[in-house]
Parts: sequence; structure tokens; C-alpha cells
Amino acid sequence: MCIPGLPHVEQVQLYDDLGRPTGTTDRRRMRTENLTHAATAVVLRDSLGRVFVHRRTDTKDVYPGRLDFAAGGVVDAGEDPQHAAVRELAEELGVTGVPLEPIRVARYTDDHTDYWGHCFTATYDGPVRLQPEEVAEGAWWSLDRLVAALETAPEDGSFMPDTAGLLGDWLRERLADRVPVATQGWDSLAESVEGTWLDRTARRPDVAHRLEIESRLMPRLAPILPLAVPVPVLLDTDPPRFRHPMVAGTPIVPARLTTDDGERVGGFLRALHDAPADVWDGTGIAHDADRLPQLDEMAKRVVPMLPHDLRAPGLALLDRCRDASHRTVLRHGDLGPDHLLVTDGRVSGVIDWTDVALGDPALDLSWLVHRTPREFADTLTSTYGATDDELGRGRDWHRLGPWWEVHHGLTGGGPEFVTSGLEGARERLRST
Repeated sequence: MCIPGLPHVEQVQLYDDLGRPTGTTDRRRMRTENLTHAATAVVLRDSLGRVFVHRRTDTKDVYPGRLDFAAGGVVDAGEDPQHAAVRELAEELGVTGVPLEPIRVARYTDDHTDYWGHCFTATYDGPVRLQPEEVAEGAWWSLDRLVAALETAPEDGSFMPDTAGLLGDWLRERLADRVPVATQGWDSLAESVEGTWLDRTARRPDVAHRLEIESRLMPRLAPILPLAVPVPVLLDTDPPRFRHPMVAGTPIVPARLTTDDGERVGGFLRALHDAPADVWDGTGIAHDADRLPQLDEMAKRVVPMLPHDLRAPGLALLDRCRDASHRTVLRHGDLGPDHLLVTDGRVSGVIDWTDVALGDPALDLSWLVHRTPREFADTLTSTYGATDDELGRGRDWHRLGPWWEVHHGLTGGGPEFVTSGLEGARERLRST
């Protein structure tokens, strides 16, 4: 209510013990007598699941200077709580035009405040514009960091106790929604998060560096590729953790690959291998020539484990792969059945780019040509425009495939990898 000639007095809606509107009063009386009212709380998350955390200004009438992970405020007289939530989100953070998803309505009471909290969440990736009278600063926090900080909040008094009381458990439920991926790779540990994102952490320091390169490369590369690919972002640094929205689809069944799939994958490879240098410049991407010491190590350690009649062919194979490694085309490096995804019966995505590097494009033809149905492989090579020389190098990379399994076993993977890798190496060398 505003009386002409008198200062405006903000009127707020009062509620009873059952959460029903009962009347109105001015904000000062509501605070002085700690009357039951209604307030809103909107947890703002981005498309990677991070939460926007802000610090209240020191002039706020309740809990000044505290950290908060929700935007919100008191419901005005006669105001619908959801409309109030929309208003407060716009006023405090400058966020408009995003749908709100209800979380819960619950009561919070302490010596300072007594209200029914109408809680929502929203997803937003645009710019945040802070209201200087109410919000001093803010930043996006991962759930891990936020929940860890909340665990100490009762001791240091840094967070808003009412937001923590109303929504702390909801955050913890989101954080606990993690499922390890069934098939784990040699390089990274992967978890499905809230059924929406994939988190990866490196098993070794060198892999963490490769994941960093991937996070710099993929935002540039994804727009020029005809199939869906992950675009990871560094989410946390201690330890480094990378997150990307899950790429839709399930791993292919090789026997079900069609000529249509061959066209789609052939076109994908052509776009990848034709990627211009400005896509990878400055990303720190490695070159296949950097892996030549590993080929030398295979000559010393793997060749002696082969039967005598296969040692000379094995050394010749390594020599040809050394020569091929000096090419400088952007290639995936690990195209196999676990890394191609299908949606609605068609190949739709390519995942796991940890081995991406500059090198021989024929490496990407190895499994795709030699372990797939002939109709698929022929259509792929025709669409791609593979030369006889490229197909020959692809055959060599295919023969070398099991050697990497032996190398992994010898460098810490375990004897089972040595055994299975040697079996594959013997089979493929004899198949020539």
C-alpha cells in the first residue's frame, strides 16, 4: 500500500502454520516480530550442473555478507510465489526468460526469520548481472565444492542457514547421483552424473594433460563435424575433472552396421581429416611422432616375445608405422565399437577423444575397414575417398593394434593384457 505524500512502505504476505495466506503487514513489522511469511529460493545451474553462488551485500537486513546458493526474497502482499521467484531471479542476478522447475515447499524457522520457502531450480548459460544493492559478487561452483563448503558452514557461519536448511539435502542428493560407467578405459575413470553428464578423471598425469588438450580442441572441432561429439570442460582442478553433456546413443553392434552408416562415418572421417590447422593451433596437441619411443620399446620388448618366424615381419611392421607417424593430419586414434554410438538405428556420435593427435589419417581406417561388415567398409572407403596407399597403411595400423595391448600390460596394466595382446599380434601377423 502506498499513501500519497508518505514514504512507500513495502507490504509482505503473511502465512499461517499450514502455509496459507492470512493477511499482510509491512516488512519492518514482519522482521521485528519474526512473523511467518513466504519467501522464494531459486537454485541457478548451468548446462554443466554448476551452481551460481553469490555473496550478499553487507547492507542486507538479514544475514548480511553471507554466501548463498539461491536467488530469492520475500513474497509481496498478494503475490504468487512463483511470480515472486521469477521477479527475484531477475532483480538479483539479471536472469530472465528461463523456466523454473519446482523443488519443494517447506518451512524454515530460526531466531531471525520464519517463512514458507517456495524452492525452484533453473538452468541458464547466459551472462549474470548482479544487483549491486543486494549481491556483492558471485561465481559458478561445482556441486562437489559447494557441498564440501556447506559441511563447514555451521562452524564458520559463511552460508545462509535457511538456504542450507531448505536445500542442502537436495544438493547432496544431486551430488550422490553418480554411476561408474560399465566399461572403463585404460586412461580415465568415467562416471555418469545425474544421468545427464559424463565426468572423467585421469588415471595418470600424462592423461590429465591429454584431457586438457581435448577440452581446448573439441569446442573448435565439434561445429565442423557431421556427427555428435563430446565437448568437455575443466570442472575442478584438484584433481583435474572434466565434464561434458552425455552424447546420445548406445555403442554400435558391428554386425548391424549398414551402407548408410558407412556413408555417415566416411563423411565424418573426411571432415575430421580435412580440419584446417586453425582448429588445433594453440591447443598443445601431440604428434604421433612423439610416440616413436614407444614403437622402439616394442621392438625391444614385444618382438622377442613373438615366435621366431614372426619377428622379422614384426620389425618390418614397426618400421612402416614409424614412417607413417610423421604425417600431420588431425585423427581420432581409437575408433572402435565402444566409441561409435548409434541412435534410432543409425550411427550418430563419436566419443572418447583422449588419443586425438596429429598423425596418419589411415590409423582411423584400421578397425573400421578390417573389423566391420564388407558392405559398410566398402561404402565408408568410397565416401571417404581412401587411396590404395591409405588402405595399406590402415592395414598396418590394424596389425599393430594388439601390440598396444601388450605394451599396456608390460607398463603396469597386468599380465592378462600381455597374454591377450600377444595372441592378437600373432593372429594378425599371420593373416597377411
